Amino acid sequence: MVERGATFVGRERELRCLGEEFTRARAGLPRLVVVEGAAGMGKTTLVQRFLAACGTGNVLLGDGDEGEALLPYGTLTGLFGGDLPGPLAALGPLGGADPLAVGAALLEVVSERQQREPPLCLVVDDLHWADGPTLRALTFCLRRLRADRVLTVLLLREVAALPGPEGLLRLLGADGTRRLRLAGLGVPEVEAMAGPLAETAGARGLSRRAAARLVAHTEGVPLHLRALLEEVPPEALDDVARPLPAPRSYALLVLAKVARCAPAARELVSAVSVLGQACPLHLAARVAAIDEPLHALEEAVRAGVLLERSSARGPVAAFAHPLTRAAVYQDLGPAHRAALHARAALVAEGGQARLRHRVEAVAGPSPELAAELAELGRAQARLGAFGSAAEHLKAAAELSADPAPLAAEAVEALLLDGRVEEAAALTAALPERAHPAVRGYALGHLAVVRGQVEEARAHLITAWERGGSPELAGSGLAARAAQQLALLSLVKAEGRQAARWAERARHAPGYRFSTDYNRYTQLTGLAVSGAAETALELARDLPAPASATIAELDALLGRGLLRTYRDDLPGAMADLAGTVAACGERSVPFRMLAMAMLGQAEYRAGRWDDASLHTETAASVADDADQRWLSPVCHGLAALVPAARGDWAAAEAHVAAALEGNRRARSRRSRACAAAAHLAAARGDHAGTGAALEPLLAGRVHDVVYVPGVVQWLDLLVDALVALGEAERAETHLAGAEWLAARRGRHSALAAAARSRGGLHAARHENEPAEAAFTGGLEHAAAAGLPFEEARLRLAYGRFLRRLGRRRQAQAQLDLALGLFARLGAAPYADRCERELGACGAPRPEPGSSPLLRLTPQEQAVARLVATGMTNRQVARELVLSVKTIEYHLGNAYAKLGVNSRVGLTTKLLR
Repeated sequence: MVERGATFVGRERELRCLGEEFTRARAGLPRLVVVEGAAGMGKTTLVQRFLAACGTGNVLLGDGDEGEALLPYGTLTGLFGGDLPGPLAALGPLGGADPLAVGAALLEVVSERQQREPPLCLVVDDLHWADGPTLRALTFCLRRLRADRVLTVLLLREVAALPGPEGLLRLLGADGTRRLRLAGLGVPEVEAMAGPLAETAGARGLSRRAAARLVAHTEGVPLHLRALLEEVPPEALDDVARPLPAPRSYALLVLAKVARCAPAARELVSAVSVLGQACPLHLAARVAAIDEPLHALEEAVRAGVLLERSSARGPVAAFAHPLTRAAVYQDLGPAHRAALHARAALVAEGGQARLRHRVEAVAGPSPELAAELAELGRAQARLGAFGSAAEHLKAAAELSADPAPLAAEAVEALLLDGRVEEAAALTAALPERAHPAVRGYALGHLAVVRGQVEEARAHLITAWERGGSPELAGSGLAARAAQQLALLSLVKAEGRQAARWAERARHAPGYRFSTDYNRYTQLTGLAVSGAAETALELARDLPAPASATIAELDALLGRGLLRTYRDDLPGAMADLAGTVAACGERSVPFRMLAMAMLGQAEYRAGRWDDASLHTETAASVADDADQRWLSPVCHGLAALVPAARGDWAAAEAHVAAALEGNRRARSRRSRACAAAAHLAAARGDHAGTGAALEPLLAGRVHDVVYVPGVVQWLDLLVDALVALGEAERAETHLAGAEWLAARRGRHSALAAAARSRGGLHAARHENEPAEAAFTGGLEHAAAAGLPFEEARLRLAYGRFLRRLGRRRQAQAQLDLALGLFARLGAAPYADRCERELGACGAPRPEPGSSPLLRLTPQEQAVARLVATGMTNRQVARELVLSVKTIEYHLGNAYAKLGVNSRVGLTTKLLR
């Protein structure tokens, strides 16, 4: 496609598709369009033409830059011309900011911008060159556009070649995404393209034969077509006896233009190619060592090689297209290129840019530069800046005489930054001569993240046993292997082993806290293996999260989980919420784990809206970052609230994802099995509950699985067995659970066991012990602050009393249960309460008595927060959604509840 004045050829179908998506976005349906095509295929021109045709002025337009692919948030900053709007500016310097926080701020900006002149067109060109943090922040934002008037257009060469993140790849490949693949132009389009060029040059037009030759020779790539039409006269194109220049020789056409320039202009063009796609003119002049840069720039612009742009800091020299820059840069001889990079290192603005030029200026291995890069990478890892750490460690490995140890450190940093595929590629590239401990650690850490339990263990044992060899002295490799083995033991539900490996790591040479979960695994391992008091003593004197170091945050996460298991839910939520708020400098998996564990504590405490938000986010990011070892845990916890609320589709999706994670890891992880059992129990499917829990009964390890207060599942099994008439099996499982819960003093486990015990006695018509079990269970539930467990106990107790004919007492218990279920939004359980109340002879509650039960979980969350007095913007920030999505859910809630104002909504919910 080429545009000359008012002439525009080709791409009618693509323009029509973009127009359709623009109309849908304007109507309130957020749309995502992906425009794919090889370099020079006209992607940018297509979108520019579309924007001009639709006449919108509400556009955020940015592009990736190959030279800035390692600059964090360079592409995102370009969307705003360097002048960041309020929510993004409030984060401070973006370089080391968490992509989740940046994504949330971007979502707020998008929410505001779409109000100006809807829809907002968010366009990112050359997505394949965008920096990783921008891609992750953009993914976070796009996944949360639900009812927004936003059209997002992403331009890239090929989706299949995009390295990640995984969440973005899933978005690009989703059924609702419109994908436009640009093919080459045909003969009619080339003829139309050639007409204005011929008129300008005073030449004759292009014949059909010449156009056909040109299309066949260039495969219709518009950029190459334009170049050939400009450089080759029509008669030469029509002369079949003369070979056409190869389209692949576009670089020669550019260099021909450069060659016509004076030496100063040529040197300026070379300097700009070294500095990037665009750069301040004064910097290029210093690198080129020329005194009159304006004259040189003027000549390069006249030659069609450079463009002049203006900025607050003076003129900017830029290439019109990345291919032009690539042609010039690749033509530089090795010595000339190295010399220019050496000069660029002296004038570049920013430490990372200077270091990049120094690396490019080196002709071979440089131990001194490798050591400098490695130390910088390790310092960044200690601060939690794992993305930058990985890049510097990779560069250090390339310059080192022995690259394998540094490459293994880079693998670790990549994994902690959530870049699994890059880590896998780097691991595969380790040289065969690499030390077995180095190779074992890289392969083992990668296998842990991928959930390959047995493979991980074998590789890490090799790293542990051989990591203390003299040639690896000071590397800390054995300590790091022990840290991973501790985490792996916890994943395998081996609490005692986890604590032992954590202790070994602490005493191994070179141990450091900066990149591990060592204190978390030690505390959790002790807790789930029966030494909770010992663990609590180790973590007693920790500081507040806001002032904690990275190592202390690790321990705070462990203490928060320990307090959850000991039924100290207020203390647990304080530790875990503080950890989530303060862990922006920790690794991607650490943040996910902290958020999931906070959601678990909130679920038990009855704060289901918060629990849903945190577990859903953790599961979503676990998938985006390909953290397969954590995915079953996050999805298992995320299934609990929708299962109890009757949101079957969401619960089923999370259970399926958790079980799939188990299958891939060839394990029987308790979280996934328990989630499947909770879903079946909420549906009243007793056989399904038992089937879901069978894998746990076959497991040999009792840590985590059977420890009371950790994973709730035994009471569900007993309830199902009683309902299926298997009282003896129920008694066997229940007796052991009661004994261990009493010994550990876990109110949550005792309350659940009491409900099951009451049901078992009731099935045997043992009325007095049944009633004693129910009343005792209520005391335990109250002591632990467990509203859902209390509600289920009262429902079971009320059912028991009704069957004894004590209807008034039954109704009292059922009324209390119904109130708790309604507050939680537990619709399936509320329905059971209402049926029992009906059987007691009480009138069924009016439809308006439990208003929240008529709303979806998302509508419930919005309605609850609005009822507290929060504005739509505040609710959007709290739920990490766009303002438009909040408005959409709030409108639905108004309609379902029969109100038309925030006051009416609040009154309705407080009845």
